[in-house]
Amino acid sequence: MKQSRFAEVYISNQERLKGYVYSLVANWNDAEEVFQRTSLLLWRKWEQFDQDREFLPWAFGIARIEVKRFLSERNRQQKMLSDSAMETLDTVIVQNADGLQDRLAALEHCVRKLPARQRSILWASYRKSASIEEVGQLFGLSANAVYKRLRKIREQLHRCIDIRLSAWGEG
Repeated sequence: MKQSRFAEVYISNQERLKGYVYSLVANWNDAEEVFQRTSLLLWRKWEQFDQDREFLPWAFGIARIEVKRFLSERNRQQKMLSDSAMETLDTVIVQNADGLQDRLAALEHCVRKLPARQRSILWASYRKSASIEEVGQLFGLSANAVYKRLRKIREQLHRCIDIRLSAWGEG
């Protein structure tokens, strides 16, 4: 496989790979480090990739190894799914990859449609280090009010995504 073809395959699957790594590592900063390590390793091993096979299962396997290596280096005893459960999860993710991509596109569209204040609350709430109390202080709200607003925002996004996917003939 030529390196340029590998680059195309990697780039088109990069977000799925990142999401997979983030699903295996609880801490966002650690997940980002594992994702970077995995990406570097994939680039180092690109010549070993069999282009007759699917990319994602191969990349997910390398990611699993990197997660285990990272947690071992950090002496973390994070509970992980068994290898067979992770392989099953890998298969489901690969089989549903196109549907997930459509849902992500719909989510991006729906988030852009939110009023600015709702988007700000949403982004602040999902920042890596912000607690709900800190988000509340930022917007002059109690933690309970932040939770209620987030619930309403999520419901609104869910409805918007369903409508968008239905319009695309996918929902």
